[in-house]
Amino acid sequence: MQSGAAGPARTDIPQYVPSPMKLLLLLLFRPVDLHYRLRAAGILVPGGRIGQLWKEQAEGGRAAGLYVRRMLLLLVVGSPLATALVGLGLYCAGIPLRGGWAVSALCCSAVGLTLAQVSGLAAGVLLGSLASLSILVGLHATAAGAFGPVEGAGAGVVVGVCLGMVSGLSVGSIASIAIGRGPSVWRLQMAAIVTSVVPMLVWSRLVNTSFAGAVAASALVAFLVSAFRLPLYALEVLASAAAYAVERWTGLPTLHWVPVRHHNLSYLPHPFLSRHLALAVRSRPAEVLAVADACLRSPGNIVVGWPWVVQALERSSAEGARGPHS
Repeated sequence: MQSGAAGPARTDIPQYVPSPMKLLLLLLFRPVDLHYRLRAAGILVPGGRIGQLWKEQAEGGRAAGLYVRRMLLLLVVGSPLATALVGLGLYCAGIPLRGGWAVSALCCSAVGLTLAQVSGLAAGVLLGSLASLSILVGLHATAAGAFGPVEGAGAGVVVGVCLGMVSGLSVGSIASIAIGRGPSVWRLQMAAIVTSVVPMLVWSRLVNTSFAGAVAASALVAFLVSAFRLPLYALEVLASAAAYAVERWTGLPTLHWVPVRHHNLSYLPHPFLSRHLALAVRSRPAEVLAVADACLRSPGNIVVGWPWVVQALERSSAEGARGPHS
């Protein structure tokens, strides 16, 4: 007879792994949701390195292997293809580009593959793909004089903006898929300082101080705008107001429209969200609970979400206790 109890069966649901395009969208806008979806699929370390994920596959985790293959498809095939299309678009628009940008795209994919093996698969895919696109403007267009003298302040601003956008868009997604929550404001501030100081030190030695200062200042601003998703927040404010107004004045259920359900990395509270939840908590407590759960995954709306979790649970419990009327 065998001694000891058998261990719990390992979860392995490859069907939960999103398609490549959906993976990219979730990684950019809903990395916290993606973390828990991959965990539900049976992937133990969603933010892990390629070696860790291959090890999971070797131990029977088919979902981990499928996740790696789809992410590598984005990095090795999708990223160079997208860069080539954008490069052709810029060329057709009359923006001068220094030659060799196709080779640069392949090099970015190679660097991303290295990062995927060292830092994490998600980090490699995001940084490699975004760098491949930004290098068209930040390197090849500036080198061709599209923004003035190569070592001028205008070129420095463009280089800094590209650097800041790549870093800002990546940092939240990389941290979120690894730990299952958005990075704190303090961590973003520290990352912003690093993104600004390092280019200042590097380019002041390689080029000149004025160019380095332009790169550092624009990188800092672009990082903060990108990391805190400020342009997207403006759209979220409009969407929140529209969803609340429609339900308030027409009675049409619109909680599924609220942006907090579609974006995990909003660091500013959404207006009208609390009042919108108040409209629906009596009639649709389950839907309110789903929105409140989404609030708990959004750094700027955690305070909004907690009270409605309690109210929605109390309302659901009360309805369950009453039961159907005979």
